[in-house]
Amino acid sequence: MSNVAYADFGEQAALRSSRMENQKLGHFALFRSALTTDWARDYAKLALWVHLIGGATHKPRSIIFDGVKWDLSRGQMVTKISIMCRKLLDSKGEEKTAKQVRGMLDFFVKEKMISYSGSRHGTLITILNYADYQADFEVTNKVTNEVTNKPSGSAASEAGQVTKLVTNQVKQNKNVFKQELKDPPKSPEGGFVEQEETKPKKQAASKFTFDRERFQDTWNCKAKKHGLPRITSISISTEKGIKRLYESHLRHCKQTKRNPVDIDTFINGYIEFGYTPSPYALGDNPAGKKYGISTALTQRIIDPIISQED
Repeated sequence: MSNVAYADFGEQAALRSSRMENQKLGHFALFRSALTTDWARDYAKLALWVHLIGGATHKPRSIIFDGVKWDLSRGQMVTKISIMCRKLLDSKGEEKTAKQVRGMLDFFVKEKMISYSGSRHGTLITILNYADYQADFEVTNKVTNEVTNKPSGSAASEAGQVTKLVTNQVKQNKNVFKQELKDPPKSPEGGFVEQEETKPKKQAASKFTFDRERFQDTWNCKAKKHGLPRITSISISTEKGIKRLYESHLRHCKQTKRNPVDIDTFINGYIEFGYTPSPYALGDNPAGKKYGISTALTQRIIDPIISQED
């Protein structure tokens, strides 16, 4: 028995109406070993994983998403957290929360299954080792066509050529995929839904591009816990504070000769685990005022926490 199951979205059978047509929407390989892993018992994770490998593009292409042009490499998709939430419903029809979806994505990152990054225009998701889920099936199609198109009398004698075709195609797929990993796309986020093409907005590449929704959720969770002011958007002053925070991390890493972590991991980790509001910030002051995100991102608060990084 094969240890691979091919999920086929191509045969939408027209049994109920003669007017319905079969649609070929593509295939991907789903390894049966995935079903025996501990995480597969979490059906939300399993459903999200199927959505991810099923939604990733099987070849390089450019799309317009949220008014921005995205140059996707093989195994990538662009979407938004809110879109993924709508794709994952429980038995009562309730959507998963943004925090739950990010938690599942972070789990897949930890398991070295994906990488992802985000901006206000979308989240770019890359399926690592995507060739494992696509290449074998594509090669099988090519080999099948080669054999089918040859006369029956010569098919057996051409076995060596077919074997050579398989070997060369697998090598080529692996080489192409490795090259794609060296040339990541210009923008971030992974896509269940594509929008109609519109005039692209210019998007400057920056090391300070971060997932705004994720940071906002992280802070609001902290604020709720301590009774601090919540935020409904990332203001200009907050964005400057985040930039200042990450610059401090980069500077500290340079001085200590360490490798910096990505901006999303660091700024969310700083809020969740690094920053602890003082009694003064919690309202123990003459005015009884509580101080929120602007205080957490001031340099005098950042420096002592940064200096304690392991």
